[in-house]
Amino acid sequence: MSGLPATFDQNIERMRAVLEPLVMGSRGRNVFLVDADRTLCAEDTSRDFLRRAGGDPMAVKARFKELGYCFESFRVHTEAHVELGKAVFRRLGPEVAAETSVYPGVVEFLSKAREGADVFVVTSGIPAIWRPLLERHGVAGVPVIGGIDPSAPFVFGRSEKGWLARAFKAQARKLVAIGDSDVDTEMLSVADHAVVVVNHRQNEDLVPHLLGHASLHQVVPRGKPHPSIPVLGFSQLALLLNSHNPGATCP
Repeated sequence: MSGLPATFDQNIERMRAVLEPLVMGSRGRNVFLVDADRTLCAEDTSRDFLRRAGGDPMAVKARFKELGYCFESFRVHTEAHVELGKAVFRRLGPEVAAETSVYPGVVEFLSKAREGADVFVVTSGIPAIWRPLLERHGVAGVPVIGGIDPSAPFVFGRSEKGWLARAFKAQARKLVAIGDSDVDTEMLSVADHAVVVVNHRQNEDLVPHLLGHASLHQVVPRGKPHPSIPVLGFSQLALLLNSHNPGATCP
């Protein structure tokens, strides 16, 4: 399997072929879909990766600014990384992972959540960073889903995360989705429980889309809490499967 799909429909077919076994394996189970960069950590690790590889992250950022979070811009983002080749991924993935730390409470959350649910880290960034990063923190058993992989590339952005969330929700008992930006809007919108992790921009592009959600919570590892959205710590998130208000407080 090589080469990026050229169209949205072709990309969904690639995703279906790669991810359907994971989706069907979660039938009847609780599922957590958890964004990676700026959700589990403060950094954008794919930007660091591209810079170390001699690429220009600002060129990718400019395309997002021009086109928004659409298939075409995420395809440019994916291609800019994938074209670097497998050797670069083998070298830089563990290097960036070794210098990235997750937020306090993340490891406890992932460990607890796995006791009663299937947990997936879903990233528009680079799985080759997040797999060794999770391994270093003792949670190597959490699968990482993402398309920036030279061996089996696909575009995985805003709409694609939404597609995956809908696929899991059709099979899962309950779906919890966790993210920090508009890239995660569709994924969080379809989940039974949506959790916003406050980021460096105070989630200005995400929260307005979610204010009508029936079960919306926030985690505040940085910045200020959003008014009227119940606050949880990372270590409390696994309890969402058991309660509509697992010790949450409103700011």
